[in-house]
Amino acid sequence: MARHTPRERLHAVDMQVPVTRVLDANFWLHFGVNPEPPMRDKVLFTTIDDVSRVGPATFNVKLVCEALDVSYSLINHHFGSRDELLAEATVIAYAMYVEELWHDVALAERTPEARLESWIRASIAWTQRMSGWSAVLNYPTASLDVTEFVNEKYRAEMTEWAELNLARLFVLVRDVRLGQVSDTPLVRGRVPKAQLLTDLHEQQVMASIGWSILGVSVWHAGRHLPTSDIPEVNGVYDNLVDYHVSRLIAEARGSGES
Repeated sequence: MARHTPRERLHAVDMQVPVTRVLDANFWLHFGVNPEPPMRDKVLFTTIDDVSRVGPATFNVKLVCEALDVSYSLINHHFGSRDELLAEATVIAYAMYVEELWHDVALAERTPEARLESWIRASIAWTQRMSGWSAVLNYPTASLDVTEFVNEKYRAEMTEWAELNLARLFVLVRDVRLGQVSDTPLVRGRVPKAQLLTDLHEQQVMASIGWSILGVSVWHAGRHLPTSDIPEVNGVYDNLVDYHVSRLIAEARGSGES
C-alpha cells in the first residue's frame, strides 16, 4: 500500500484555505447583506466555505482562526467547541441551500417544466460546489458528534427548512402535472403539510426526484471514488444528467416519455 508523504498530506490544508481567497466585503456578501459582519458570523461563514472543500473530518478550525487572525479561545467562547461550530454552520449551510434553489426557480422561465428543471439542476450544482457539506447533510455518520449537536440544538430549525424545501418541490411537481405556475408563497414553519400531501402521485414523484438527484449529486460531488478514473464514465456525465433530468420531468408530467 502506498504511503503518503507529509507534503502530500498537507495538500488538505491548501484545499481548505485556497491562496486566491480574499476575506473581503465581496466574500461576506455571498452569505448575507452585511459587507462587514460581526466576527462571530465571519467565523461561521469562513467555516462554511472551508468545509465545502474538505468536508468535516479534514476541516481544521485552527486554519479559520489563522485566516481571521483570532485566537482559538474565540471558538470556545462563541460556540463551545469545534463540533458545535460545525453544527451551527450546518444549519446555515442547509438554509442557504434551500433558498438558493428557490432563487434559481424564481429566475427560470415561467413554465412549470422550466421551474422544476431549475430546482433539480440547482440542487445538483449546489452539492457539487459545496461537496463537503454533502457528507454532513446526507451521511450523518460521517461526523457523529456534529450530528448529535445538530439534533440537540437545531433539530426543530432543520426540520422547518426541510419541510419548506419539500413543500416547494411538491408544488413544482404538481404544477408540471397540472400545467400551471403557482405563485402562492410558502413560509418556513407554516407549511400546510396536510393540505399539500394529498395526492399520491405527487408524493411518489417528489420522492423519486429527491432520491434520484441525491444519487447524482453525491456521485459527482465526490467524483465517485470507484469510477473516478474511468474516462468513459466521466466523459458522458453531462449527457447522462441531461437524460436523467428529462426523465424526471416526464415522470412529473405523468407520462413515461420525455
